[in-house]
Amino acid sequence: MILLRLCSLITLCFAWLNGGVLSYDELKTKPKSLAKDYYINRLINEANPSKEQVYELSKQLYRDAGSVKKSIQKIIPPKRVVGNCAKVNSKNIIDANATCQNALTTVAYSLKLDKTTREILSLNLVNSHPKKSKILSALNTKNPAFTLYEFGFAAEFLGYYNAISDELKTDKFSFKLSQNFMDELYKTKGFTQFLINLVMKREQDVLRSNFLLITPEITSKNDAFYLGINAVTLGDESMAKLYFKAALNTYEFASQKDNAKFWLYLLGDDSILHELANSTDINIYSLYAKEITGAEPFDVYVPRPKKQNNNEPDITNPFTWVSVANSAEKLDKEQLEAKAREFYTIDSVAAYVYFMQKANGYKKHYYIIPENDALNFTNDIRKALIFAIARQESLFLPAVVSTSYALGTMQFMPFLANAIGKKELKIPDFDEDHMFRPDVAYTFANHHLNYLEKYLYHPLFIAYAYNGGIGFTKRLITKDDMFKAGKYEPFLSMELVPYAESRLYGKKVLANYVVYRALFKNEIKISELFDALLNPQLTDNFRK
Repeated sequence: MILLRLCSLITLCFAWLNGGVLSYDELKTKPKSLAKDYYINRLINEANPSKEQVYELSKQLYRDAGSVKKSIQKIIPPKRVVGNCAKVNSKNIIDANATCQNALTTVAYSLKLDKTTREILSLNLVNSHPKKSKILSALNTKNPAFTLYEFGFAAEFLGYYNAISDELKTDKFSFKLSQNFMDELYKTKGFTQFLINLVMKREQDVLRSNFLLITPEITSKNDAFYLGINAVTLGDESMAKLYFKAALNTYEFASQKDNAKFWLYLLGDDSILHELANSTDINIYSLYAKEITGAEPFDVYVPRPKKQNNNEPDITNPFTWVSVANSAEKLDKEQLEAKAREFYTIDSVAAYVYFMQKANGYKKHYYIIPENDALNFTNDIRKALIFAIARQESLFLPAVVSTSYALGTMQFMPFLANAIGKKELKIPDFDEDHMFRPDVAYTFANHHLNYLEKYLYHPLFIAYAYNGGIGFTKRLITKDDMFKAGKYEPFLSMELVPYAESRLYGKKVLANYVVYRALFKNEIKISELFDALLNPQLTDNFRK
């Protein structure tokens, strides 16, 4: 089996980065970036900056969200915006003016009021805000969901669903809805999460069957795709096909289109498999299609520089990398290729690929095989898994900082990096910033994979755990309705992984893994990996 071929290339020594907390004076001159946010967060939590310093740094954030925002708010609590209704609460809302009564009585808030209060408010608002009056009266009926449906209030219907406990939902929402109402519900803000949550749980079949009424022609992208998955779980293959076709026709990216095409193939369209086999994107579905049809292999590019880096610029330094990456923003194709050649060395090859991908519009498939002493103690199968993860996590760039402050080539979260470095490996003077060194990153990845493989037998599950945590993954794969023999398995289970990030991450890592196995002349068929998801005994065929 040859699913890829190597292409010729005309065709980057990493300096030690002294880790630790940067001072206010060091930080204030650094460019806005995720790296700066990460170090601001460290300064606040590990040093003792003044309130004035924290305030000044708060104005220099790249992303005013997440951990650093919470850290800043501990020092400088956010100012409360006081409005005209600020003093109105559940005890005095009846005495408030109609404007405040209308503004405050969301569905969720109104459900916290007693029935008498809702009735009085409904009477108070009947002339000034008639819709709100009807909503409040609906909440006092035996089944507010049905009454809101009869009123045609789609947004409030969804708001009521989100506001009540899970124990009440089956009882309150087990009735048939009309096509017109479902089309309106589809257009309502929050519908996507409503749909996905229901589909992932595969519960409330009566409510979910109403989704089959939604007109396929008004649906698009992920909404259409998960309406298709919903139809599959309910056994309506004809509607599933219509929704998957709507997803295919509206998706923008080849990987998404391939996912929709694969489901159309599973639903009986054999002809689309050849179209899928000619995809420009390497993913688990296009790899499978090439395997089945015997189509021409993918072209992959493996840069193999011979010289070492002179350490200038030092791309293991997060701020240096920010400057290097920013320099690409206004370069044309020829300039990007010239920039790439500056980094064509063993230890900075990731930067070379970064610029070459931009130069070629991400149309070429680069697979880095790094040279690092930390990898000398692992076999090719483990290397394939490490590289599959690294390619997805960071594209092998050593100084990347994520929005959640995962660090380096292997994107370890600081808490996990510290646990491994200080407690498990007992490295003297370990600092989480050492994760920007590829040798440390690969050593930690190998150590962590040893741990994950004690409990998980398949590279897809290991990818889920690497991304979403081992607890999440163990709960997922031990469920009675996940990754068990059945129609459309294991593909249906792969679509029903509840965390969107882990769901997509796992698929991409698995595709990378197949490619790297082939590059190491230790090929594994994607079909074998699919089969092994349902039969752990089969993993013996590819783990040796």
